[in-house]
Amino acid sequence: MDPIHSIIVTLFLFILTFFNPGANLFIVVQTTLSSGKKAGLTCGYGVVLGNAIYSGLGLFGLVTLMSEFGYLFSLIKILGGLYLLYYAISVFKNRTQLNLSTQNSLESFPVVTYFRRGLISDLSNPQTILFFISIFSTTITPTTPLWTKIIIWLGIVIASLVWRIILCQTFSLSSVRRTYSRIHKVVGKIVGFILGGLATRLIYQGISELVFSK
Repeated sequence: MDPIHSIIVTLFLFILTFFNPGANLFIVVQTTLSSGKKAGLTCGYGVVLGNAIYSGLGLFGLVTLMSEFGYLFSLIKILGGLYLLYYAISVFKNRTQLNLSTQNSLESFPVVTYFRRGLISDLSNPQTILFFISIFSTTITPTTPLWTKIIIWLGIVIASLVWRIILCQTFSLSSVRRTYSRIHKVVGKIVGFILGGLATRLIYQGISELVFSK
């Protein structure tokens, strides 16, 4: 596969994943709806960094870390799953703050909290790196130039960033947030239940891997 074809196919396959709802999508959307666009974007930046880390690991051959330090990724699943479970319970019980103002003051805006939420959501699923590897194994060969890999990595990061911006822009619209304000309790129950299921699966997988690897 020539370099240009590799770039196009890889990015196309990655973009297709945007239409498969997962924890990252629910967390960014929920944060935007409950706390505004700035909060959602900050959360989205955390997800983008996670994508950058895992796509880099898969793209530049550092996947050997998973075979040599598999227990570390299992621990990441458990700890990340516990964090997601905590957040899911908060959302389910409607403990997240509903802020319908269009802007957040710098004094009251918890940047670290929102960024950490997105980053942990992405990093808590090390299977993401396996997904990237499955794509790269069909689009990249040992002879693929370094510049091609760099462009693919940059394309993944940019596409991930643009998608989060689109999500936050859409779900921060006044009409959307007014509707959400009327049904946020029901939405919170649904999102909390979904995130709780995803978190439970991560915890179970992490514990199972640690137990059976011994």
